Amino acid sequence: MKNIVILFVVVMFFNYSSWSQPDYAKIRFHSKIKEYKKAKPDFEDLDVKKTDLQHIITLLGSSFYSVDEIEDITEKVWLSIIDPKQFDYVYKDIAVRSIPNWGKKNFKGEIVIEPNPFLALWTLADNEKTYFQSAIGQLLIFYGLMGYAEDAKNTKIAVNKMLYTKTTKFRPIRGNDWTNSYLNAVNSVINPKRLTVQVSAKYDFFICKDEVKDELLGLYEKFDWHFITP
Repeated sequence: MKNIVILFVVVMFFNYSSWSQPDYAKIRFHSKIKEYKKAKPDFEDLDVKKTDLQHIITLLGSSFYSVDEIEDITEKVWLSIIDPKQFDYVYKDIAVRSIPNWGKKNFKGEIVIEPNPFLALWTLADNEKTYFQSAIGQLLIFYGLMGYAEDAKNTKIAVNKMLYTKTTKFRPIRGNDWTNSYLNAVNSVINPKRLTVQVSAKYDFFICKDEVKDELLGLYEKFDWHFITP
């Protein structure tokens, strides 16, 4: 019973802190992109389906989100990949808050943010699959279902924000640690709980139950996204 109460409090706090509206009075919007892509992502040659995306979110998040919430998250993430411009307009708060380190101030004490975060991601992407990975990853990090870090320090921070591991204590960073070595240490703690962390070559990672790992790996493969055990 105690564990259920702790999990409920964690999810409620995560939801409040993640979904509260940014204070736009403290934000200056500025883009370094001179011209955004006008065309939307093209699905014609891709075997990417909304049901696959919903299945990924369900397998990652069913312990934390209701069926209705998972459907809502799926709708948002799907819109971000089929029409990034529309997503930025309809879900401005989420688009802004999902930007990595979005609240970080510059040397002038300003918070300067790209005004069209997902359209910018799409504009800078080499192709559709690269964009899908960036957009899905950014939003699933926002919802506590994925992580990303290129070094051990930020890996520890990212793991501590994920819903499966927010209340779990992990060892301190060591001098020779890097992303995969620290995730390997994370696995040593969560594997006895029948959980596992999987990481991509670009240091995106997710945590899931052991019994759904292979299914998730297959679903991510449809987005040309490959994960392994660190």
